[in-house]
Amino acid sequence: MISLQEHMMQNVGVSIDNPVIDGTWHNGIGKGKDKIGYVGHYLPKGRLVRYHNHKTDEIHVWKEWEGGQGEYIDPLEYRRKREEAQARADAAAQQAERDRVALLAILQTVINESVLANHNHPYPLGKRILALAARQATKHYELAPATTDTKAQYIIPNDLLIPVYDHRGTLQGIQQITTTGFKLMRGTFKDGLLWLGGGLSTGETENRLYIAEGWATACAVHMRTRSPVIVAFATSNLLSAGKWARDRYPDAEIVFAVDNDTESFIKVAGQTINNPGKYYATQAATAINAAVIIPPIGGDWCDWHFQEITGKKKPD
Repeated sequence: MISLQEHMMQNVGVSIDNPVIDGTWHNGIGKGKDKIGYVGHYLPKGRLVRYHNHKTDEIHVWKEWEGGQGEYIDPLEYRRKREEAQARADAAAQQAERDRVALLAILQTVINESVLANHNHPYPLGKRILALAARQATKHYELAPATTDTKAQYIIPNDLLIPVYDHRGTLQGIQQITTTGFKLMRGTFKDGLLWLGGGLSTGETENRLYIAEGWATACAVHMRTRSPVIVAFATSNLLSAGKWARDRYPDAEIVFAVDNDTESFIKVAGQTINNPGKYYATQAATAINAAVIIPPIGGDWCDWHFQEITGKKKPD
């Protein structure tokens, strides 16, 4: 029986060091690990973990059983094991919730003590965009202490902070972007969004609203159109953001400014789907009666924006 970490390394190439086994989905944190989402269960015979490779859209299953696969368990012993498993799952869920609340309290403090982002911050400057709706850290914060398996997690002065809100307007996370362009998710992206760029009457085309996957792309789209843009933060959030926008603005013209992922693919129901940005945006647009626009180059609209300004290919 191979370990969960070995199983993940074989299938994804990275692993989660200390997975939270509480019956709910979690996303990995750290370089490369954010492409794994997983859910773990304590069962009477052992542990079972399903994990999702966000890049290929494949789901893998790992299980660690006590005894053989067909081993019979006495009903009383099964009941005892089931109660123990449920108690462990409940304890893990409670700890995960305490950790979530504690982290959000820190993130709210980080936002409260931050300042408006400088447009000359290395990341937006390199992308040739304005740092719209972004904040900038002014202090040093420890988000999580170091353990025997993981390094400490920090936010440091001058890190760019992109707030992520839930559909009620409550902070649920921060996208942290360092001065070198390294991106980290603090909190969660799930169903998160960010509005930037004014109202429906400010754009060149009145009553038009754009939805983009990434923050830099959203900034570029607003700079080019002056229309408001919703940042969805992930392809998996495009439909959620679209439904929020359609419910709130039923008569608006909604346009998905989709990434042109010409060199990427995902697996859906066993089939290979090329260009996942286009795929997910098209699915979302069909569901809410919206339009889709795709950049004429491989990449996103920020890459196109950069190329139009500089005459060079997209920045690193």
